[in-house]
Amino acid sequence: MATPHVQLIVDHGMAPPQSLKTALYRVNARVSIRSLDKALTSGIPDSADVCVILPSAACSSAALERLVTETSARACATLVLDEDGASRDESTSARGGTTFSGEVSSPVTSTGRMLFAVQPFKRMPLNADELTGRIKALCEIRRPLRRMREEIAELRRDRPPRSAIHTDLDEQIRLAGQIQNDLLPEPIGDAAPLSISTLYLPADFVSGDTYDISRLDEDRFGFSLADATGHGLPAALLAILVKNSLRGKEIVDGSYRIIEPDELLTRLNQDLLAARLRQCHFITAMHAIFDRTTKLIRWARGGTPYPILFREGQRPRQIRSGGGLLGAFEDQAFEVAAHAFEPGDVLFFYTDGLEALLLQRNELRGEDAILATDWIERFRTYGPEVALDEARRLATEQPSHDWSRDDITAIAIRMTGG
Repeated sequence: MATPHVQLIVDHGMAPPQSLKTALYRVNARVSIRSLDKALTSGIPDSADVCVILPSAACSSAALERLVTETSARACATLVLDEDGASRDESTSARGGTTFSGEVSSPVTSTGRMLFAVQPFKRMPLNADELTGRIKALCEIRRPLRRMREEIAELRRDRPPRSAIHTDLDEQIRLAGQIQNDLLPEPIGDAAPLSISTLYLPADFVSGDTYDISRLDEDRFGFSLADATGHGLPAALLAILVKNSLRGKEIVDGSYRIIEPDELLTRLNQDLLAARLRQCHFITAMHAIFDRTTKLIRWARGGTPYPILFREGQRPRQIRSGGGLLGAFEDQAFEVAAHAFEPGDVLFFYTDGLEALLLQRNELRGEDAILATDWIERFRTYGPEVALDEARRLATEQPSHDWSRDDITAIAIRMTGG
């Protein structure tokens, strides 16, 4: 990703904890520091991707709310940390202020009000790994939030005032999009020997894509993608519906069992057929299990693009396996594929919205057409973080008439050591 700009807002007598310093170093952030008093009087720079606030015990809820409102108006995500590096959870019972969580990502609604993501959590120190993950995730939503703000401003300029019903519907759709973001997985603290990079770009305020990354037990991790046909609100609702089905572990008689990739997709296929949905009743999906004791990853796919393997000294190539659309046929079969990781390997899973972006409307199509794009070559040369950041920029800047705009989701899994 591009170098993020992190704005530190520091109250009197406060200093950044070591965990935050380490996190800022890891994300290679450009850091600006401003006192809380100056931030309240002069505002927040528009260039800031993330604002980290370090309030003292004497800082009021009203002051924090003013800062959050200021950052939200600039489509800037905010992280509030206590003196010991813990996420701050303001509460009405404690100080009589407005309730909001320590981590806020709040777009301005069409009426100018704020949408606060309220998610109470236990007050506990965040280590450097957790802070790194949170700052990276907040940086990734900077451009979508800015684009949302610009689109709302454009609607206000170009369209006559809308009825209260339409305004309320807009707010509900944007709130649904915020809920979708809240349901995305938190970064895994210890995924060694893997390095995991993700991309999540809804085509609208809500997305028909979803993904999950989870620790199944001490040595196994689960990775899932799902893409409901179409995009917009019906596809987004289906994506939320299937998210729980992507979890690859179940509790049986007081112990757990890891669900095999083909079994998970078979269950999901049967659930979709039984639901008899009238809209967006098809999905594509994949589920993978990585075992760090064997360095082996196994997966099954149902209609998603073939994953791409990047290995040093070799051309990128697809790893192909059988498996069709879910929700279409009762007897659908899903082949299990496997790959033994070597140091430096990257296995790349993605939804077809990325192909729509990279191949655009008029280029030759084919199952392996993506391999011939310049973007794949830059992925091979510079790595997943740079490539995913470029895809994010392209999706934001590319005129809509140049490509069939679609939701884009991707997971890049890199083996960092032996």
